Amino acid sequence: MGNDRNSYAKTDIDATFMHMKEDHMRNSQLKPGYNIQIGVSNEYILHLDIYKERSDYKTLIPFLEGFKKSYDFYPKYPVADAGYGGLTNYRYLKLNDMELYQKYAMYAKDTHDKKRMKDPYFPFNLTKEGNDYLTPNGDTLKYLYRNNRGNDVYELPNGKRKEINDENLTYQKEVIKNLTSPLGIELRVQRSIQVEGAFGVIKEAFKVRRFRRRLTHNVKMEFYLTAIGYNLRKYHNKKYRITE
Repeated sequence: MGNDRNSYAKTDIDATFMHMKEDHMRNSQLKPGYNIQIGVSNEYILHLDIYKERSDYKTLIPFLEGFKKSYDFYPKYPVADAGYGGLTNYRYLKLNDMELYQKYAMYAKDTHDKKRMKDPYFPFNLTKEGNDYLTPNGDTLKYLYRNNRGNDVYELPNGKRKEINDENLTYQKEVIKNLTSPLGIELRVQRSIQVEGAFGVIKEAFKVRRFRRRLTHNVKMEFYLTAIGYNLRKYHNKKYRITE
């Protein structure tokens, strides 16, 4: 796989492989869960980790820090699906010179909901003028204050209030621009093929649907062995041109 940064241009992060081990009561009330994250590049699993954290959002930074520890650099394009994008993660990615190719929670609506996109108060349609915002039809959103969540609060002409975070808005615009570019479209296609494909092989071909061990470090070792097997199978199939 080498150490060339370009060889990791399609490194991806996903958390679609969730495993719930049966609890001793056998009624699903006490099931422990393992959130498995893998990083895939050129169809090989380069990095993996396991978390007890249910939220994918909170696993992005520790996962990429683990990647950095293993390879001594960050992937340039850590492409990820919805659930990973957000202000804290975007700040971290920008700080470490990684590109923003991670969808945020409202990405689909912001790019496909025509009614939302035509709304004059839709944040992407607003123009900043001093501390206030102007809508395309000339209305003014007057700045009131910054709340304890770090968002600016504006008063609309009808008396209602709207929260906007300028920093996050800037990041979201960059994400949309990146993901809708030719490179972004290609990376999204590769994310779907490579990550979903890896999990598909592990679950269907390897029949790995239940962990045999308990405790995170034991489960992690078990999945490491699975990933090694997956990579060896991938290498063999590529070498002998076997279609999976």
